[in-house]
Amino acid sequence: MNVLFVCTLNHARSVAAERLYRGVPGLSVRSAGTDPRAAHPVTDQDLLWAERVIVFEPAQEAWIRSTFTGDLPDIIDVGVPDGHSLHDPRLDAELRDALEPVLGRPGPRQRR
Repeated sequence: MNVLFVCTLNHARSVAAERLYRGVPGLSVRSAGTDPRAAHPVTDQDLLWAERVIVFEPAQEAWIRSTFTGDLPDIIDVGVPDGHSLHDPRLDAELRDALEPVLGRPGPRQRR
């Protein structure tokens, strides 16, 4: 399954989620952001590639639905608020708790 993680700036939540699920058998993962200043803004090609889009706030789903037309992949809001830096272990813990029911167990914890 192709999974696109989308947060606002593609700096913390989506990047950390991509890192957690990279290498999990049966999943291909990417990340992007809704803001034009994002490290990688969401594109039509991202949404064509994705079978499932994981967002972290309702506003991100609303932005995708109002910005892109046509058939969209399944979009799931897992409700992880902003406020952590990329390498904050609390972010990894919140992501694991929110994503495991949706995507299964992530890969092993990666050392920095």
